[in-house]
Amino acid sequence: MRRRQAAGLTTVVVGAIGAAVATAVVLSDEPAKTVDQPVKAVVAALPELPRTYVALGSSYASGSGGNEVSGTRCQQSVDSYPRQIAAALDMRLVDATCSGATTKNILRVPQAPLVDRPQIDAVSRDTDLVTITAGGNDIDYFGRMMAMSCANTGCGRGGPAPEPTAANYQAVEDALVETIGAVRARAPHATIVVVNYPPAVEPSARKCPDLALTDHQVAEITHVHDELGAATARAAQKAGAVLVDTSKLGADHTVCSAQPWLDGIKSSAPYHPNARGRTAMADLVLAALRA
Repeated sequence: MRRRQAAGLTTVVVGAIGAAVATAVVLSDEPAKTVDQPVKAVVAALPELPRTYVALGSSYASGSGGNEVSGTRCQQSVDSYPRQIAAALDMRLVDATCSGATTKNILRVPQAPLVDRPQIDAVSRDTDLVTITAGGNDIDYFGRMMAMSCANTGCGRGGPAPEPTAANYQAVEDALVETIGAVRARAPHATIVVVNYPPAVEPSARKCPDLALTDHQVAEITHVHDELGAATARAAQKAGAVLVDTSKLGADHTVCSAQPWLDGIKSSAPYHPNARGRTAMADLVLAALRA
């Protein structure tokens, strides 16, 4: 819509100047080639409207754990990966992300009381870029890690939910395919990027106090993460979206690594990207867009 308005403005301004120049040409001996010069000057002076980027997803996209954006109730941080991307590309960001969101909250169910509309409503025909990070809350991926950690440290949380089944992973895949399709229907010219979750743990990695999980739990969480990543990759391929696979690229940056992308159990947002991780996710998306 903004592009059509800008084009219309150009037409009106150029038309008016073109008419004035045409009159001047009739009354003088100036060669016709001088007519183009005022037109070019006006077009060059018109401000270029920023392209629009819509961010969809849950806490890994909202940037939970960072310095929060004033006025939002969704734990959106000032250095979330969408905000870093928007700044790097000089785009206007519509940040619909919200901590705790499921794919249903993106597609059709408002995440009350935090927001009163599903996230997909932020996408419109003039949207140029959409990123999606979702599915983890559908299978309680983070909740299970926290419940396991609390069981080991006595922080008073209930026990973990049952391990997801093949049907649960298939449901995530189907929901992501539907989400990508809904975005494309609303914004047919947008680039759609699916960004999956960097891993919090890795079975062969060293252990540390920030990781309150047993070896058996680490193996189980790794399996869940890998199955979630595989479902996400299949969805992106089926629906024709760009996949940014932070799960593979982040394997050397788990909680107990020398340069972790995620914080451990002692942080305000356990097992979520820290400042380094948020920047890494942004950099990976930017690299994919520029490839």
